[in-house]
Amino acid sequence: MRAASLAGAAKALKRKSGLEPGAALFSLAFLTDRARIPNPDAVLRALPAGSAVILRDYDAPRRAQSAARLAALCRSRGLLFLVGADPALAVRVGAKGVHAPSWFRDQNHIRETLPPGMILTAACHDAAALRAAAAMGADMAFLSPALPTASHPGEGALGADAFRRLAAAARLPVLALGGVNDRSARRLAGRNVAGLGAIGAFANDGG
Repeated sequence: MRAASLAGAAKALKRKSGLEPGAALFSLAFLTDRARIPNPDAVLRALPAGSAVILRDYDAPRRAQSAARLAALCRSRGLLFLVGADPALAVRVGAKGVHAPSWFRDQNHIRETLPPGMILTAACHDAAALRAAAAMGADMAFLSPALPTASHPGEGALGADAFRRLAAAARLPVLALGGVNDRSARRLAGRNVAGLGAIGAFANDGG
């Protein structure tokens, strides 16, 4: 299964990160995208326990109902469920945390709205965003696009060297996102790289 090989790649990144045990709350994340993976349940059933699932699909109809259903499935599978850009919804469905996309206007104040112990992750694209994520109290950051990705052809990617340099300088654990799969992940191994997040790389799971 693709999830198993991605989990192995994520664990390899974490082993080489130099992070203390417990510094990174997870090493593998699946980010939902109903256009590319219309059946996220199949991926959730393939993910190993301890992985994270982040609900994106910000404009999806009946998003609250989807969040409640996915939260329940994640609990049954031992997965960490995070809701993107909606702290109130995250609390309502019993999610483990919130993900702050780069455009989220209230992201600087998210931490103070969350109950103690909730995970907070942030989307970052450069050094300034990584500094902001640390300042807002994020637990981990997704740094993207790490490598060229099929979902955004022609758009510039950080590249392996710049990705590793930015991750090493960050003040919080970093996960690689964008163009990352079980083969390309090894190019991104370095200090403070705690694992990876993916969308398309999960597409073959669940048939």
